[in-house]
Amino acid sequence: MKKISLAILFCLSVSSLWAQGRLIGRVFAEDGTPVAGATVSVSGQTAMVAISNAQGYYVLLDVPQGNYEIKATKRGQPVWKGTITIASGVTQRVDVRLGGKSESLASAKGAVKKPKETEKPKQETVKEKEEEEAPPPVAPVAVANPQDLAKETELQKAIEESEKLNQLDAQQGELPETEVEIVGGIEAIQAKIEYPMALKRAKIEGTVVARVFVDEEGNPLRISLVQPANKFLNEEVIRVLTEETKFKPAKIGNSPVRGAITIPVRFRIQ
Repeated sequence: MKKISLAILFCLSVSSLWAQGRLIGRVFAEDGTPVAGATVSVSGQTAMVAISNAQGYYVLLDVPQGNYEIKATKRGQPVWKGTITIASGVTQRVDVRLGGKSESLASAKGAVKKPKETEKPKQETVKEKEEEEAPPPVAPVAVANPQDLAKETELQKAIEESEKLNQLDAQQGELPETEVEIVGGIEAIQAKIEYPMALKRAKIEGTVVARVFVDEEGNPLRISLVQPANKFLNEEVIRVLTEETKFKPAKIGNSPVRGAITIPVRFRIQ
């Protein structure tokens, strides 16, 4: 019985892994320059947020397969929106230009899935130019293998950093002695929240629970909505956490380290 149970758990684990995809890309301004600190979010059956790094790259790992709205924002710049289908076992790339036309992005043609043990890897590859020469694409590009990714060293670094965040959430490695803190506490977040008037009139309430990953300087790196609510409530929480909230980083001894904090934000009509 134990062997059968272990086999079932293994199959469920593999099935869950294969039901996820990856979304990567780069955010550009209207003039074509990379944008750091942009918020890239996907919302659908789940909600996830990545913050673009200094070179404009963003990475979202382990996105459940399905249809999503993708949105890129940066305070003071135009918003970009699109829709995309995430396929299991597929890495898709979407580079966006803030202020550009919204798009409907299907799964990339020729996208290469992670091969199962019984399958042979496909030989198709996507030829990419060096990052300095590549113009911002406007449609998803399938990433065939790690060799292609390695051509853009900064993108590869962004992927590796995101994988480290996954390890952090799995509590692998040394635990911090001081956890991430919100400057001003949860009250500071609630004070910045603007209840969407249409939802308030409709008496729609809810609680959004967000898991925020913070770097050594207290900047948010990624947000996962552990418990999403209404779409517009989710967006307001993301706005406040990325634009209006300051964090104190976790510490080991006197040294700041990356950490994570879970934050519940409640929308209640008085």
